[in-house]
Amino acid sequence: MKRAASDRVIVIGGGHNGLAAAAYLAKAGRKVVVLEAADALGGLAASFELAPGYRAPGLYEDTALVRPFALEALDIKLARKPRTAFVACGDEGEELVLEPDRADGLSGAVDAADKAAWARYRELIERLRPALLGVIDRAPLSVTDSVWTLGRAAWSVRKLGKKTMMELVRLAPMCVADLMRDLLPRESLRAALAHGALEGAFTGPWSAHTALLLIMREVMATGEAGEIVGGAPALIEALEATGRRHGVTFRTGARVSRILCDKDGVRGVRLASGEELEGHDVISTLDPKQTFLELIGPPHVPLALADAARVYRMRGITGIALLGLSRPLVTRAGTTVSALRTGASLDRIERAFDHAKYRRFATPPVLTVRVPSLGGSSSGSGLAPAGHHVAVVRATAVPYDLEGGWTEAARASCLDAIVAELERVCPGTREAITAQVLLTPVDLEARFGLSGGHLLHGEHAPDQLLSFRPSIVAGRYRTPIDGLWIGGGSSHPGGGLTAGPGVMAARALVTSS
Repeated sequence: MKRAASDRVIVIGGGHNGLAAAAYLAKAGRKVVVLEAADALGGLAASFELAPGYRAPGLYEDTALVRPFALEALDIKLARKPRTAFVACGDEGEELVLEPDRADGLSGAVDAADKAAWARYRELIERLRPALLGVIDRAPLSVTDSVWTLGRAAWSVRKLGKKTMMELVRLAPMCVADLMRDLLPRESLRAALAHGALEGAFTGPWSAHTALLLIMREVMATGEAGEIVGGAPALIEALEATGRRHGVTFRTGARVSRILCDKDGVRGVRLASGEELEGHDVISTLDPKQTFLELIGPPHVPLALADAARVYRMRGITGIALLGLSRPLVTRAGTTVSALRTGASLDRIERAFDHAKYRRFATPPVLTVRVPSLGGSSSGSGLAPAGHHVAVVRATAVPYDLEGGWTEAARASCLDAIVAELERVCPGTREAITAQVLLTPVDLEARFGLSGGHLLHGEHAPDQLLSFRPSIVAGRYRTPIDGLWIGGGSSHPGGGLTAGPGVMAARALVTSS
């Protein structure tokens, strides 16, 4: 049987990457249909009700990671603001306030040495930023690339200068704990910054290569862009509107049960309802385990690709508590919280990770907190009743494969540990809670289709980045199955709210035609 004659492109998944891919393809003149299993578009970036009167603005809070090139490719202009300052709380009530985009943006329980070290750290990020963005914001390199393409990439690194280039080579394999101890004198500041390398990942501060993860995240989030006003829901609204303007068809409640293939490649998809849709090309934004092992499987998936999907690491470690509050979160020092991090030392964070390694949740957990309902936040108002607020609390470490399973008793105990730690740094939190929901990695898998409950669609590790993400045989969006493309967080430049994989996958499809 020959491949489908239809010139339709089918995009599986209506999250931010699926919407970005669809809008790009439609803008390029292709007929596109987006199939989303849920009843609403947006995936992890979509707003949803957590309790009557309270809404969560999605589970991707850091909109500073959204790639400017992706928005420019879609002619989308969104208002931006500087990244939200966050409070780092120590064990004895001391506080640091960090304004991530300012070299002088460190205040609280700090001295001149801390401020000078912070400025040097920010300066390091700025020096590395141009070269790393030259890698992050382009399709990953391949040995089949032209000499010109390879030479341009090499030149962007060479322009760093010998000293900075050697500094990058030195820090790339380092653990973030060693990097922080190299750069910063204060332990609580080291711990606060280390969070950026670890969120969502099955790693601790003493894990190899985590220094590079921190640097990569920082260079993506810095610069003139900043956070999107209106948060992730504003991005989803803009992507959907752009797609509709260019003729994209959106179908929600349309779960794909099979990608239909024959010896010539892809010929369409079958929905859970039994309906079949023809499509000459299919872009899957699902993770590789779902795409290759569940939706296709043998005999159409090459053995090397199937093996790579099986060993691709996606072990969730993050639990998310969504809280409705009758008042703002206020620290012991009286600071009203827009964003907050706990874990006063690198060893404290490492001990939390130790719990997850042995299938237990940490007590106390290490928390990253955002309160998007505050007027100064990037998500704005409208998430809670007047005078009330919503807090999104990420807890490390909360394992997917909890020993004994995620029983109701285990859920209650984990949520209580999260609230107790929040109460420690923000007294009165417990009595202010009017609604609460805990999403374990098991819930994230069931509700959002994340294998293993991994928020990043797979570990960010040297063997799962660039053209190795998710596999060397599918690391540049095109798979060995003719007509099948991948463009979700398990493709370069990786997971999180970036829209980069979706646009790059669509661009690769268009340029291949």
